[in-house]
Amino acid sequence: MKKEENGCGIPNACSRNIPVWLVLLDNIPTITMYLLGAAILWPLGAGWGSAYLVYSFLSVFLFWMRICPYCHHYGTLACPCGYGIISAKLFSPKQASSGDFRNVFRRNIIVVFPSWFVPSGVGGYLLWKDFSVPRLWLFAAFCVVGYILIPLISKLVGCRNCSVKDDCPWMMP
Repeated sequence: MKKEENGCGIPNACSRNIPVWLVLLDNIPTITMYLLGAAILWPLGAGWGSAYLVYSFLSVFLFWMRICPYCHHYGTLACPCGYGIISAKLFSPKQASSGDFRNVFRRNIIVVFPSWFVPSGVGGYLLWKDFSVPRLWLFAAFCVVGYILIPLISKLVGCRNCSVKDDCPWMMP
């Protein structure tokens, strides 16, 4: 298969330009989840909430470093979350053969899991030990954003028309 000028390697896959509204739609809920997660951890001490925020944003940086350079959308405006362009400014592309992106993604996606599961675990524990209605609402908001809204936006909007979704583990059933 002949590589396109934009480096994608998949005909017509990376020629689309994702609109800014879609990049924002993909990223604002993630940032919201991080802020809600920090608020959940804050009762343990400001250091815990702050450390969670630092880790969450560091995990995105690690995602750009470990996963994006293997993606077909690396260095293009076709990435629904805008990571393809950002990663290309920070990291060199990786030579990938068929199936490499899927394997790299599966091996490295774990770096973002604590951003979901630490607030879930701590929030559940705090609700059990010291229940309050505001804490319940905060925990519910985190769960709705993290476990419902973010996956729905990815599957129904951001990734829905992606021409390389068959190679992406996030879109696998």
